[in-house]
Amino acid sequence: MCCLSPSPSASATSSRRGQILAAEWPPGSSSSSNPHSDGPPSRIVDIDDEEFGDRPAKRVRLESGCGDGVCAADRPPADGRDRISDLPDAVLLSILSVLPLRDAGRTAVLSRRWRGLFDQSLLDFNACQHFPPEEGRGCDWFIGAITGILAARPRICIRSFRFVMYGRAFHGHLGAVDDWFRVLARHGLRELDVDMFYAAHMPTLPWSLFKLVSLETLKVLYCRFPGSEAPPPWLPALKVLDLFNVNISQESLHAIMSHCTSLERVRLKNITGVDKISLRSKSLARLYGDFGDLKELIVEDAPNLEELVGIGLPSGKVKVKIIFAPKLQVLGYLGISVRPLLLHDTVFDGGIVQLRTLMYSVKTLAIQVPFSEKGYTVFVAQLLKCFPCLETLHIEPNKRSISRWVNVEEWDTTNSIQCIQHSINRVVFDFFGGEEIQWGLLTFLLRMARALKLVELYCWMDKDWDSDQIERCQKENRVALI
Repeated sequence: MCCLSPSPSASATSSRRGQILAAEWPPGSSSSSNPHSDGPPSRIVDIDDEEFGDRPAKRVRLESGCGDGVCAADRPPADGRDRISDLPDAVLLSILSVLPLRDAGRTAVLSRRWRGLFDQSLLDFNACQHFPPEEGRGCDWFIGAITGILAARPRICIRSFRFVMYGRAFHGHLGAVDDWFRVLARHGLRELDVDMFYAAHMPTLPWSLFKLVSLETLKVLYCRFPGSEAPPPWLPALKVLDLFNVNISQESLHAIMSHCTSLERVRLKNITGVDKISLRSKSLARLYGDFGDLKELIVEDAPNLEELVGIGLPSGKVKVKIIFAPKLQVLGYLGISVRPLLLHDTVFDGGIVQLRTLMYSVKTLAIQVPFSEKGYTVFVAQLLKCFPCLETLHIEPNKRSISRWVNVEEWDTTNSIQCIQHSINRVVFDFFGGEEIQWGLLTFLLRMARALKLVELYCWMDKDWDSDQIERCQKENRVALI
């Protein structure tokens, strides 16, 4: 089968934004109500809480066709109960979870039940500053609001804490963050998401981060990671680690990956301070990264590693060693800049492949084909020989636009490549431009891969151009269209 789709655009580094807070804490308890008169009420007045901005009461529009000025659907029940309070706690908690903290906090003044519901809603604490900050409510107010909430509720359960800082004067308040981490450690925190992208300077997280021994997921954006001086244990329950635009020392990164004995997945993007990764982890199963500045990647001892994927390859050469990863199934992107490539104890440099070089466990491989360089056919053929049980092959050109003057090389159809002849059943071609040099590789695979069932081409051009590629694929008897 052949599937042609538009190429996905490159994704920019970003972090998820959470709820926006815009009011002071704690909420006041004052409220106003409309006295009943002989006639029907002309409006419904919302709670007038001075501490939430002293906003004017909201009016409810009168709908046409309501004879007495209030529609039947808006009338209170005969017994005086409000309908929303009749909803079960689970539904009300779901509503509170999507409200800004200001609005959710205002419900705490309604009754004892609503105060308890607000405390329960802090199970997933979204501490996200209003952007842009309201007048008079900058960084000091925001820090104080979070500190006050944590201090007033020492016994509630907080499962996750998400902190997004938009202020530009935050670097003087890291002591407050240190206090938060110590308090959250007593709450049994399991997930922490810290985003300081809009801080004036990249702040350094406090060492109390390592007090969160119950932490299972850690996501950090635009921070400096604390040094390796923090005492063990290094987050013994941590399973997921995501670091984006983070400065971290090489020693700290190695210590985390080796000493966090429950770590299963690591994602690294735009990391500074690290030019070499030596992976020694008994638990790690997936390592994803943008290894743009990396010079050396060594997988020394990773008995449970299943996926090793780099989002981007460096512009210069990088040394890759895979010494012990017996369960590795997904590997990429490998290209001509990955030299030398050491598999087990044998160096692969594009030449003759030895038996001890073979990696039988790899089922999915992503490669960058150096179409613009002489000898690209030999490089691809020899590289594929290292993975005799390969089932899925992802292809990306090393340059998205290829000059029409590049020499098109002939593919050797007489040389046996085990994975092409016996196991490859799916080929994914990213950034397919339809150049003859790319068609040469695709035609070679279509003719030689006996088990091939699906080819996916992600193209740059419009629908008419895609149709031309489909017609061209129809000339190959091996391809069925979907």
